[in-house]
Amino acid sequence: MADGSAFNRTEGQAGRRTFLVEATRGDGVLLRVLGPFAVQGAEIADLTATQGGGGVSIRLEVTGLSQVRAEHLAERLRALAAVTGVALGWRATA
Repeated sequence: MADGSAFNRTEGQAGRRTFLVEATRGDGVLLRVLGPFAVQGAEIADLTATQGGGGVSIRLEVTGLSQVRAEHLAERLRALAAVTGVALGWRATA
C-alpha cells in the first residue's frame, strides 16, 4: 500500500467519503468544520452532529471527492483549532 495502489482502485468509482470529526464544543464549530467542504466542492449527502461531554462528534458522508482531495480535506480539518481528531473512510454506493 506504500505506492497508493489501494486508494487508486476507488479513484474513479461512484462512492462516498465518510469523515468522522471530533471537535471541542463552541459557537460556530459546525460552520467552521463545514467550510473546507465547500471550498473543495464536496456535496454533503449525510450529516450527523452529536454533542456530548466537552465536545462535538460530526459524521459527514460526501460525494464529489477523489481520494487525494479527501485526504487533503482531512488534513485541512486537522489544522482547525477546534478539531481534535479526524478519521476518513470510503464506501461504495449502489
